[in-house]
Amino acid sequence: MDVQAITGQRRSETHFYRFPPTGNPRAGKAMKLAYPELANPYALSPECAAFVSGYLVHLAWDEDWAWDVFGPFYLESGTWPDRLTRSVHHNALRVVQDREAEVILRASPKIKAALRRTEPDHWLPFVPDEALRRWRDWIVCQLENPARVQTAQVFAERMGVSVEHLETVVRAVRTGTYKPPLPGLEEAIARFEIHAQIDSIHALEQYWRAPESEIPFDASSQYLGAARAGLLTVPVCGSVGVVWGGRPQ
Repeated sequence: MDVQAITGQRRSETHFYRFPPTGNPRAGKAMKLAYPELANPYALSPECAAFVSGYLVHLAWDEDWAWDVFGPFYLESGTWPDRLTRSVHHNALRVVQDREAEVILRASPKIKAALRRTEPDHWLPFVPDEALRRWRDWIVCQLENPARVQTAQVFAERMGVSVEHLETVVRAVRTGTYKPPLPGLEEAIARFEIHAQIDSIHALEQYWRAPESEIPFDASSQYLGAARAGLLTVPVCGSVGVVWGGRPQ
């Protein structure tokens, strides 16, 4: 779950784009324009730079999901009779994706240990440290105890439906008995994952390509290690032939 589930902020305040996304600018660039103090990783502490790196990756995956999956198959699709039905089916797919990601993350004790040691210190100007700590604790708790995962509960409460109703659709998505059928969805998800991985690398390359005069002499090993940590530990929770909204090249 994203941090605005804790803070109650509007999505655009933490993700820096609105639907449909235009890609001009990309969400990560929009964040750096809105908060220029985050734009140069070498001016931040290694811990903060690692977190911002991970957050840029998170934004890339989120925006690519909007282009490749949410837009063409849900937001602009004529399949759904009303907004609530569309939201239930889309969020059921997100629950499935979230649970698959949790299995991968749960298999690495190093990730949980690293998260437990994390101590935010003014990392995001738009999210208070206390909210980041609660977000950290929430994620760690759910990674340590699968029975306490609350993704479906949070979505159901947000939509005003029962958890049982949402879980029924989740089971249909997971078992391939999804109704109505959505031709091309599996291919779109596979394409999304490719796009998101490429865009993640591109976002980090852009972020760490600071002017040479601004790079401390001893920065290379310290900060590149932080960047790798930010990329490798970021959860991917939240991610066709139709191109929706015009994906930027």
